[in-house]
Amino acid sequence: MNASHDSQAPRAQQAKDTGTSAILCRGLGKSYRIYDKPMHRLWDLMGVLRKPAREFWALRNVYLDIPPGSTVGIIGENGAGKSTLLKLLTGITQPTEGEVAVRGRVASLLELGAGFHPEFSGRDNIRLNCRVLGMNEDEVEQRFAGIVAFSELGDFIDRPVKTYSSGMYVRLGFAVAASLEPDVLLIDEALSVGDEHFRGKCINRLNQLRESGKTIVFVSHDIGAVKSMCQWVVLLDKGEVVGQGSAESVADEYLKRAHARGNVQMSALRGTSTYPHWGSGEIELTEVEMFGHGGKATLVFQPGEPFRIRLHYKASKDCVSPVFGVGLYRADGTYVNGVNHLWREKPIQFGSVRAGETGVVELEAPRLALLQGQYYLTTFLYDHSKAAPTAIDHREHVLTFQVVDARRLQHGLLYLPYRWRVERKSAEGTAEILESES
Repeated sequence: MNASHDSQAPRAQQAKDTGTSAILCRGLGKSYRIYDKPMHRLWDLMGVLRKPAREFWALRNVYLDIPPGSTVGIIGENGAGKSTLLKLLTGITQPTEGEVAVRGRVASLLELGAGFHPEFSGRDNIRLNCRVLGMNEDEVEQRFAGIVAFSELGDFIDRPVKTYSSGMYVRLGFAVAASLEPDVLLIDEALSVGDEHFRGKCINRLNQLRESGKTIVFVSHDIGAVKSMCQWVVLLDKGEVVGQGSAESVADEYLKRAHARGNVQMSALRGTSTYPHWGSGEIELTEVEMFGHGGKATLVFQPGEPFRIRLHYKASKDCVSPVFGVGLYRADGTYVNGVNHLWREKPIQFGSVRAGETGVVELEAPRLALLQGQYYLTTFLYDHSKAAPTAIDHREHVLTFQVVDARRLQHGLLYLPYRWRVERKSAEGTAEILESES
């Protein structure tokens, strides 16, 4: 496989022969016309639209050559063009320029519920989808029981799919697509919706298809799953191929781009913050900073890396006993952790602060114990000389930051430093001990 950015791509045409390629794309591009109002589309068709429609290229200058039996991962930020590429490969949409050819029987699992009739039962939708995918009646009957069993929908198989959860849609859709035993299977992020048990079943099934020589194209944000399954990974950004190779090398590039883009986005959020703050005002927090690996200022982190929070302050009046604290929250408001320098086994007693004093208070941790997601800081500056701590300068949502994880070695909210140990003993008495820690 290789990539090219040839600007002299031929106009859209369907290739008739892919040679030894399962999937071949040359100069592939897809553009959409953007209108200010829905009626402008009609005016454009009638030739009376005065203001020309804007052109948006969702995908451009893509060259891919995927041999049969390959398992290829497609990764990239939201809006990079991943889903558009899969729709072009399936023929759901036609290219604006370039050519695309896919050899053999194709099955896909793209948008949830695509191809399902909401009023039909799961059982009826299985039959309908199998016929749409090209199975004859005998094939449908032969595979039907296996599809139902794989989906594990139980009594829901006889209920209308409009009553299904997103996870049930995935179960039904994957069971049908995988049963086809296609030459090419295209999957778009849908497996991330299912539960751990069913996701494991799906991955096992994908491994079986891969071992039998089928071609799989797998779109996902889960780099851990991509690394475990894919021989080759393609990185898309703003509709173009910007990198491809082994999962390790492409994941590094993906993470670097996520860091750069995340810092810009987080800085923009910081500049437009309108969250409340209150307090008596003797001391004011003048700046809040975050630092990551190597002591570099950043708003994007990786799980497990060291991090530091720096609070700058300035006193305008005397204050008897100030205490600085920080609260970590997930973007949805879940309170993750709160800490200050007083409530510790070895507390730091600030004592009195005089008007005009300035300084810096730092909080440092050797490893950031958060998994991928968006988070924010709330700062607490309270007077503890009174019976009940009183706010001096309490600032809500003072800083937004992001945790990105290209490896996805763990799932959930917290990154924990696990250690695994396996002891094995063969029938011949040979002993083996395997250990690994994160």
